[in-house]
Amino acid sequence: MIRVVLAVLLTVALLAAVTPAIDESRTSRTAIHLNRVTERVARAANSLVAHEDPTAPGVPGARRLVRLRLLERSWTAVDASLWVDGEDDQIGYRLAGERPHRTTLREIDLRTPNGPIRFDAAGRYRLELSLVRADGVGVVVTRG
Repeated sequence: MIRVVLAVLLTVALLAAVTPAIDESRTSRTAIHLNRVTERVARAANSLVAHEDPTAPGVPGARRLVRLRLLERSWTAVDASLWVDGEDDQIGYRLAGERPHRTTLREIDLRTPNGPIRFDAAGRYRLELSLVRADGVGVVVTRG
């Protein structure tokens, strides 16, 4: 009986010691994943500006598709949301319980015609980026 009690106490103590490390690794893994997503969106926008010619709004032209995935909450990932804000030329994300992380795209006029694009639930998504000439040249981002 004493061995069982000691085994239970030891298990509880080990779990208490390991839980903060698990939470930290879940947060880090999700942040790394979302940093990669924001880098891919930034690279696609930069590629359009550097290599393509802008078109008039509504005219088909060069575009870039960025596929992304928000991870489902699990032992290896935390809840997160992602957004693209054309007003501030930012791509950002927020991990559960953390402050928002923002990446401002310098020298690129991001445009989100219907307001900021938000992804709040786990799943697979697609962004479509196109280079448009209207009131200057801008990278229009829409849900693909």
